[in-house]
Amino acid sequence: MPELSLTQPLLLIGGVLVATFALAGILALAMPWLTREVQAAQTAPEQTPAPPRPAAAPARAAPAREVPKREVPAREVPAAPAAPPQPIGPWPFVISGLASLVVLAVIFYPTLNLQGFAAVASTEGSASISAPAPQPEPVAIALKGDAERGKELYLSTCVACHGPEAKGVPGLGQNLTTSAFVRQQTDEQLVEFIKRGRMATDPANVTGMPMPPKGGNPALTDQDLMDIVAFLRTLNPYQP
Repeated sequence: MPELSLTQPLLLIGGVLVATFALAGILALAMPWLTREVQAAQTAPEQTPAPPRPAAAPARAAPAREVPKREVPAREVPAAPAAPPQPIGPWPFVISGLASLVVLAVIFYPTLNLQGFAAVASTEGSASISAPAPQPEPVAIALKGDAERGKELYLSTCVACHGPEAKGVPGLGQNLTTSAFVRQQTDEQLVEFIKRGRMATDPANVTGMPMPPKGGNPALTDQDLMDIVAFLRTLNPYQP
């Protein structure tokens, strides 16, 4: 499996650090102002309403002298002691850093994962193309011809063009008993030649007549063709 580039994790770590320091700087600048506002709200004196004045006594008919009115001074309520300012610890910075780490991981991790998967898929695809699966080698089975049976097949298939004694028919087929081509080919090569046949336009065709594949009998098997070749070897032995 291919390894990812070292640049991508470094970029991720650098982005986390930059975001953390940026948020920490913003909080560091805003914290003094927030602290002053909180302390000012906590130390502000509470406005206590003044007690109501007593109602004046109704005037009496006698004696006629009026009693001077006296104002009772309002009692001052002592203000509640101000709460001490609460220190702001490092938790805002820690929380902002963890939040930045989570955000950047959500953004960058799928990209890194997809790139790694694409690299693995590309490598496996190229390996599968460059190294195809080995194909089983065909097993060559050596066939052994039967001359007696081959003679019967020859007389039923090849006699029309090459004659009953394989000496050929003028204008149709060559004399197989003296043919240098038959003599110089191996048994397997002769079987393949009979299976393919020979077109009339073939330069090696000297009669101008086509030789159909399998002598015009498509029912012949490879074993049948090898039996015919075995019969021809009795008339024209192999001489390379």
